[in-house]
Amino acid sequence: MHATETLRDVPLFKSLSDEALARLEATAQHRQLQEGETLLSPGQPMRTLTVVTAGQLKCFRVNRAGKEQVFGYGRPGDVLGLGAMTDPYATYPLSAIARVNGTEVTELDLGLARDLLKTEPAFALTLLTEQGRRLRMMVDLVDQLSLKDAHNRLARWLDNWITANHPEADEHEFLVLLPFTQSEIAAQIGTVREVVSRGFSRMEKDGIVKASGKRITVLSRKRLRQMAEE
Repeated sequence: MHATETLRDVPLFKSLSDEALARLEATAQHRQLQEGETLLSPGQPMRTLTVVTAGQLKCFRVNRAGKEQVFGYGRPGDVLGLGAMTDPYATYPLSAIARVNGTEVTELDLGLARDLLKTEPAFALTLLTEQGRRLRMMVDLVDQLSLKDAHNRLARWLDNWITANHPEADEHEFLVLLPFTQSEIAAQIGTVREVVSRGFSRMEKDGIVKASGKRITVLSRKRLRQMAEE
């Protein structure tokens, strides 16, 4: 597939004209990363606009005590470095590493992307919409970490993951296979593995789920949602 067609499939670039896409594609540099390989580090100046084209990136922070907080996972079609589109002095605030072997990214000229904001109004509007969406996600994360206990956060995380990955799921009993370990889930909801383990045990006791490793049988979606909103 031609790289311009690949960029056209990325939501951020759908509003660009064919000429603008071709100019942006001409700057593309492709990279392949192995599991655990670092793409970006906190405080690193942003010199490119980075598009995930295959695999998955983990975007996270680690404090001095070694506690990890995951802010999200970059999947094909996601773009890193949007803050630098409007702030030339912006640095990347997180660590970004490949979560799986064969993760691929395409790096685009950041200066050209900024220039296109001036000549492609629809592109500028799309960028503002995406930045607004990400801000809402960060506000929601802060809300969850400050106002919800870990068990409620776990229930909300599981319900949201099911909605995103199994939209066909209804109120009937169903089985899902999670792609994350309990430690990885803990890093996403701001806690530790032991708390996640106890959270699943509590949900089992309450008749909400049955958990066996990454295999989760949801017994009551309604009660899962109730726990998420407590």
